[in-house]
Amino acid sequence: MKSFIIAIICLISGSTFAQSNFEKSMGQAMSLWQSGETQKAAALLERISQAEKDNWIPAYYQAMVLTTASFREKNKETQTKYIQSAEEILNNSAQDNNSEWLVLRAMNQTALMITDPMTKAKELSPKIIGLYKKAITLAPNNPRAVLGLAEFQINAKKYFNQDTSKECEDVKKALSLFGEEKTTTPFAPSWGKDRAEQLIKECK
Repeated sequence: MKSFIIAIICLISGSTFAQSNFEKSMGQAMSLWQSGETQKAAALLERISQAEKDNWIPAYYQAMVLTTASFREKNKETQTKYIQSAEEILNNSAQDNNSEWLVLRAMNQTALMITDPMTKAKELSPKIIGLYKKAITLAPNNPRAVLGLAEFQINAKKYFNQDTSKECEDVKKALSLFGEEKTTTPFAPSWGKDRAEQLIKECK
């Protein structure tokens, strides 16, 4: 997960965009994130979101910063705080038909589930799968949605020692979709290709 998070940050921070005030501020937030300044990055993204009320991207990254931080946080209290803070952002019903938003909601619920899988998996697994499936229904060519569902189901099937060949084919599909993806909006989600390539190797 740590290498996956670093890949996301590098992909975003390495992108080149015309430097509007929004983009400069977003670039600063990404730099803080890359430096491990989770709280500073989240706080800056919150300020950008408040200034850009019609733009969902700053809030998306604020929730992503907090969610991804929770995966590597050792302190249980801080971990829970990150997850809950991100969940409050992601419960914005205005984004219920945003495929990227739903993928991040699924990631957040996964973070919550793995804090206590023995207790939470039964309740949260169907919810996570449902979020990914809705994200795919809304945007069938969203590689992050296809990849997210495939990886979640691979991990579940490995736990029960079940065959994952179907899910591995879905990872291949996601990798193909990454190759076709084109983004024109500054800081629009484009992460995930490196993760798909890694999973493909693990599938063999």
